[in-house]
Amino acid sequence: MKPVFIFALLLSTLPIATAQQNTSPSLLPPNYKTIFENPDLLVMHVHYGAHEFVPMHDHPAVPTLYVYLNNAGEVDIIHEGPNAVTAHRPPTHTGAFRIAPGIAERHSVQSNSDTASDFLRVEFKHLTLADLPEAGKHVAANLTPGIHTEFQDASLRIESILCATNTPCSVPATPTRSLLIAIHALHLQTSTSDRTIEAGEVIWLPADAKDPLTLSPAAQCLRVSLLYPE
Repeated sequence: MKPVFIFALLLSTLPIATAQQNTSPSLLPPNYKTIFENPDLLVMHVHYGAHEFVPMHDHPAVPTLYVYLNNAGEVDIIHEGPNAVTAHRPPTHTGAFRIAPGIAERHSVQSNSDTASDFLRVEFKHLTLADLPEAGKHVAANLTPGIHTEFQDASLRIESILCATNTPCSVPATPTRSLLIAIHALHLQTSTSDRTIEAGEVIWLPADAKDPLTLSPAAQCLRVSLLYPE
């Protein structure tokens, strides 16, 4: 059995909350930094240093997308409470992502990695486990140039975007509101703006935006489109 499936199986043994819990980001260890929030979602940049221990903390019962920003080693997620388990997060790979169910968690973290681990935690405020029947799904980074749908259900669509090495690429606008996540630093142009986006930075794209995006050569992103009504 592959490690990623072991990780998902261990997490599935934890109790699933029936209602959302509001855990304030201000109560989390400094490893978690909020970089964007709106009525739909909360995005945190998470950093675990090599072999760092992160003390006990809580996460709310909301479906969550994890987007991995670098290659890093295994991490132990040490849960507290009745029937507690230690989940072994397998090594991560730049650009891969995982969708996790809406499980309320209280845990500490022990990094077993020789390198730091950096990733984004995207919490969906208005979704439940029932909205994401494929929660637990792990998707490897797609390194084929173009725009590819990597995950879609009634609530979410997640696309990988990769420009060819020597050519900028255009990303058409969509009728749905979406979050653009930069996997590596890139340059972004629209008819009204021209800016550099750092690795792990996010851009919110409103619904029915008419302006296509132009990304620099070799740009790598994920676009998370919200398909449910505002």
